[in-house]
Amino acid sequence: MIKVFYGRKGMGKTKQMLENANNIVNSSSGNVVYIDDSSELSIKLSHKIRFVNILDYPVFGSEAFLGFLCGVASQNYDIETIFIDGLTYIIHQSPESLKEFFDGLEKIAEKNNVHFYISINGDETAIPEFIKKYV
Repeated sequence: MIKVFYGRKGMGKTKQMLENANNIVNSSSGNVVYIDDSSELSIKLSHKIRFVNILDYPVFGSEAFLGFLCGVASQNYDIETIFIDGLTYIIHQSPESLKEFFDGLEKIAEKNNVHFYISINGDETAIPEFIKKYV
């Protein structure tokens, strides 16, 4: 399963992501991972959530990030949910260029039974067609 929170900066996407992460970790028997490009939010997350600051790793672009996610999902079979806050900031690409990324993410989600929650900054009136099914 992939769920996308799409909208302009300041629309409350991160707040929704934090609330969802904290709620899910309390009701889940599996592990939850939260990926961001800053450590600021780590104090707002439950200590049960594995926080990853992506800037600690040499990951550049959507292909490398997809490989990183494959590694995260495959190294721990107990991971049930992965949150990715600010996808376009993490990979430095526009939402329109992410069709192959989402195709690959679907495969990871299905193969590993992992749920992905992703926030993307962009104009909600111009959501790319391939992303609309996740919003």
